[in-house]
Amino acid sequence: MNSRHASPSSLLPAFVGLGSNVEPARHLRKAVDAIAGAFGSVRRSPVCVSPAAGYEGPDYWNLCVAFDTVLSPEKLVAWLKELETRLGRQPDEPRDAPKILDADLLLLNDVVSAQPPLPHPEILTRSYVLGPLAMLAPELPLPDSERTVGALWRERQRTGPLKILSPDPLGDRP
Repeated sequence: MNSRHASPSSLLPAFVGLGSNVEPARHLRKAVDAIAGAFGSVRRSPVCVSPAAGYEGPDYWNLCVAFDTVLSPEKLVAWLKELETRLGRQPDEPRDAPKILDADLLLLNDVVSAQPPLPHPEILTRSYVLGPLAMLAPELPLPDSERTVGALWRERQRTGPLKILSPDPLGDRP
């Protein structure tokens, strides 16, 4: 599963949205560390806070991470779901409930697919998805679009408040 030993030409950039509203500093740190352990170098956005979407609950902490991988979209999504489970998320949890970890594949290079959905549909509908992605890679073109994620972030009506946490609660590590 380790992408660190793959040939550079076979690596694809992956962008993953991470969110938590259950001990978020602890669970997001563990998630970033696990991703770095599996895939090598990880870049990440600032940590942003947004209200729980669709239910009354604690605020979510959200960020976007980028790393290179040789995994297919299906295998990467399966790896992310396994990570959620390893950190304590139950697979049968309701969508609108507190989450130990939510890990969603947002983009994998310029792949467009129906299953898994790429680009992830919430990029265009949720501030807590598009904002961290745009903060991490503003010049990244959205597949099947002539727009960059930074331009989309500047142009779109916000779907909810988003606040950058400062100082960074996850520290200087990736």
